[in-house]
Amino acid sequence: MEKLFFFLLMCSLINICCQKQVENKETLWTIAWSPDGKYIATGGNQEVLKVFDAKTFELLNTYPVPGVQLSRLKWHPTQNLLAVITQGRTFKAKILDLDTGKWRELQDLESSFRALDWNHTGELLAVSELEDTVSVYTVHGSRVSRFLADSKGVAGLDWHPSKNIMVTVGDQIGIYTHLGDTINAFLPRNAETLVLCVEWHTSGDFFAVGDYGLLENKVSDKDKLLQFWNIDGKKLHEIKPKKAEYRNIRWNPNGKKLASASDALRIWSQAGDLIAESASANDYLWGVDWSPDGKFIVTSSSEGKIALWDKNANLLRVIEE
Repeated sequence: MEKLFFFLLMCSLINICCQKQVENKETLWTIAWSPDGKYIATGGNQEVLKVFDAKTFELLNTYPVPGVQLSRLKWHPTQNLLAVITQGRTFKAKILDLDTGKWRELQDLESSFRALDWNHTGELLAVSELEDTVSVYTVHGSRVSRFLADSKGVAGLDWHPSKNIMVTVGDQIGIYTHLGDTINAFLPRNAETLVLCVEWHTSGDFFAVGDYGLLENKVSDKDKLLQFWNIDGKKLHEIKPKKAEYRNIRWNPNGKKLASASDALRIWSQAGDLIAESASANDYLWGVDWSPDGKFIVTSSSEGKIALWDKNANLLRVIEE
């Protein structure tokens, strides 16, 4: 009963985002720049996956994702493939081959949630299933392993940049091998919280996590944290709270800057110092990613806006609104 309550609460918090917003049919939850710099893909509540030309920002194609919330997408590191995950039991998670326009199914996947990532070689894809489980697949969709990762739900995961280990977040922080062997697991706070996002540093020496705040303070805007941890569970840095929860985070290609999506776009140093930030807005940011050359940032928002920024969080243009 406690597990079910936490899971339903987590779904509610993620879907509502915060006390000032109700679910918006225009919300774009996720956005990603392709590794070759040619494309930008995004999706959310609009029931389509959109692919743009990253130079002209022309909408190249749309792919139906009917009746579900597209919660995250990830480009394959070397192939023209896009992995997509939804919060549901219908579309679930699939791999789109952009050369053929066809979807690849994932073997025996019963449900899906919002965590998704390729390993560093692109040979393995990890996805979170509803509630507590992570499944690992080959690039062709065959299941490699399935394991319990967080008894109260996996909201985010990220593979190590050079090893077949991953970190998962939700109620706790867990580090696992691709077969599900536990390397470490620990709580990020002294009170119950929901960690929404995680990103390994490019060095592989540590990772950053961003959270929703303490669950006992559902209306508080003073307890959202961005933390840096190493694999041993040592907290390296803790960034003081900002106005809203941290929805997504991304390191730039050389690992010197971390971009965070929240009520504003913020840029942080490796030591957790604030380098730059945009103006705060009620149109909260959800998706965030760097261009492969590290010169630009793209974001998606709760009102369906796609924006292009320079590396110092200066708005250059709105691509779509």
